[in-house]
Amino acid sequence: MNINETLFNSLNHDFYDYGCDYNEIQSFLFDPLEFMQRQNKAIKIIDGIMTMHGKQELRQHVSELARIEHGIRELEPWVRDHVVHALLSFLLGIQINENFFEPNGWHKVSTFQWKLAGLFHDIGYPMQIGKDIIKPFINKINEIKRKIGVIAPDIQFRIIPIGLEYLQNKQNSFILIQNCIDQLPLDIDVKEEFERMIRDGNICHGIISALTVLYVIDLMYQRYNPRREYIDTYADYTNINWNQINFETEIVPACSAIYIHNLPVDRFNNSKLDPAISPLPFLLKLADTLQEWERPSLDNITGFPADEFDIAFDNESNLVFTSTNAMIRNKIQTELNHSIIGTKIILR
Repeated sequence: MNINETLFNSLNHDFYDYGCDYNEIQSFLFDPLEFMQRQNKAIKIIDGIMTMHGKQELRQHVSELARIEHGIRELEPWVRDHVVHALLSFLLGIQINENFFEPNGWHKVSTFQWKLAGLFHDIGYPMQIGKDIIKPFINKINEIKRKIGVIAPDIQFRIIPIGLEYLQNKQNSFILIQNCIDQLPLDIDVKEEFERMIRDGNICHGIISALTVLYVIDLMYQRYNPRREYIDTYADYTNINWNQINFETEIVPACSAIYIHNLPVDRFNNSKLDPAISPLPFLLKLADTLQEWERPSLDNITGFPADEFDIAFDNESNLVFTSTNAMIRNKIQTELNHSIIGTKIILR
C-alpha cells in the first residue's frame, strides 16, 4: 500500500492531458529529496504546467509561499506545507476526476480548471501566516495591560486587503464569484464572507487565494484582449486564446471553487457540495481534505508516510480511501460529512 505508487501507476496515461512530465512527476514522488528540494521540484513542475497556458506568473506566488513557509519555521513551527501539498492534491484530483466522476454519471472537471483550482488554492496562505505572526505581539501588549491592572479595551491589529476585488473595466470579483456560486447553487454570500473575515480579524487563505488568482489573470486578459471581446484572440505568436468567454467559463468558476474551499463547514449546512451539480468545488474540497500524507508539521517533522495511505475504486464505483491512522480517518470523515455529499466515498 502506497498512495504515491498508486497515483503514478494509474495516472501515467493522463499526465500529458494535464500538462505533466512523466519523468518530473516520477522524480517528485520517489526521489529521496530534502524538503526544500522537493518544494523546489514542485514549483518547477507547476511552472511547466502553467507556462503552456501563458500563466506562468502565477508560479511566483507558489515560490513566495515556499519562501515564507521555510523562513517562518523557527517563529511558527506548527505551519504545515502548502507547496508540495498543492501538487499532491493536484495529482490526487486527477485520479478522482478520471476514475470517479464519469462512472457515477457526473461531468468531469476540465483539465484547465483543475490546474487552477488544484495548484493555486493555497497561495493566499502567507497572509494568514502574517496574521498569526503578529498575534503574540498583540497578546503581549494585552497581557502587560492586565498585569498593570488598568482596565481598557484589548488592542487589536487587523490585516485588511484593499482593492484586491477590483478588476479591470470596472468589474468586481465579488459579483463575478457570487454569480457563479448562485448557479451551483450554494447558500453562500461571497461579499459577506469577506467582510466577516475582516470584522473577525481573521484571514481565510481560500478567499485571498481566489481573489489573487482572479486579479492576476484578469490583468493578463486585459493585456492581450483589452476590449474583452468574445472572439478568439491570440498574442505573442502563441496558441494561447484570450477570448473573454474563457475568462468567464473557466477562470471565474475555478476561482469560485477556491474561494469557498476553506470556509467554515457550517456554511454548507443548507447546501452541501454535490458532485452532480458542483463538480469542481466538490473535487477541490475532496482532494484537499484527503491529501494528508507527506505534510510536515510541528508534531510530525516528515509527515505521515505515503505507505500508510491508498486510494481505489470498487465495482460499484465507490471511492475507497485507506489510511492506517484512525485519527486522520476521523478528521477526514468529520470534515467531509459537514461539507460534501459523500455517499459514494468509503474511508477505511
